[in-house]
Amino acid sequence: MKLKYILCILTAGITAALCSCGQKDVEGGELIKSAREKYTELSSAKVTMTNEETGEIEQTFTFKYDEKDVLMFSYYGKGTDTEYAQYNNGVECFTYDNGEYSEAVKGDDEFVKYTKAATHPQADEGLLIYEPSCITQAEVTEENGVTHISHEYDVEKINAEAENGEVIGFTADYYFDADQELLYFVETTYTDEDGEEKTYAYRVDITEKNSVDKIENTTEQFRE
Repeated sequence: MKLKYILCILTAGITAALCSCGQKDVEGGELIKSAREKYTELSSAKVTMTNEETGEIEQTFTFKYDEKDVLMFSYYGKGTDTEYAQYNNGVECFTYDNGEYSEAVKGDDEFVKYTKAATHPQADEGLLIYEPSCITQAEVTEENGVTHISHEYDVEKINAEAENGEVIGFTADYYFDADQELLYFVETTYTDEDGEEKTYAYRVDITEKNSVDKIENTTEQFRE
C-alpha cells in the first residue's frame, strides 16, 4: 500500500529534496528550531492547512501517542481533482485514495506502524520547514507583540516542482506571540503556468496540543 503524505512541508503539490549540508542559522532560526522541538514533544495535536484565498480547510492531520509511544493518526485532504483519507491505530490501517478503499493490518508487508522513535513525517519536526542553507533572504519584524519571521527559499536548491507549471518562488512565514510560542505559519508557493503567475498560500495551525481525546476514522465515510 502506497502511503501518501499530502500535508507536506511545501504546498501546492510541490515536492522537494531539501538541503541537509552545512547549515548555519539565519535570522529567526532559533525560534523556529525551538518550535520544531516543542512540536515533536507533543503527545497529541491537530494540524490544519487552510487555503488563504478561500478560507477553506483543505487538509487535516490529527495524531496521538499511546502509553507505549505508538502513534495513532488520521488524515483527510482534498484538492481540485484529488481526495485522500487515512486512519492508522498502530494495529490496522485504512486508506481511501480517489475512489479506492483499502486496508492492512499488523503483520502485512504493506502495514506501517509509527512510534515516537520512528514517527510519521507529519508528526515530526519536518512539518515546520527550516533549511537555512537553502534560504536566500531572512527577515524578522515585530508588531503588537507578534514576531514575524519571513524566509525566502531558493527553489532550485530545494528542487521544487509543482503539479502545474514551474515553481518560481517559495516563502515560509512564522508568527510567534510575546511568549515566543508559535501562533501559526504560512507557506506560499509562486508558480508560472503558461506565462501566468499564480500564488498558492496555505496557513498551518497546530491546535489541541496534548489534548486530543479521540482519533476519528476519516475513512469510514468511504467504506462500502
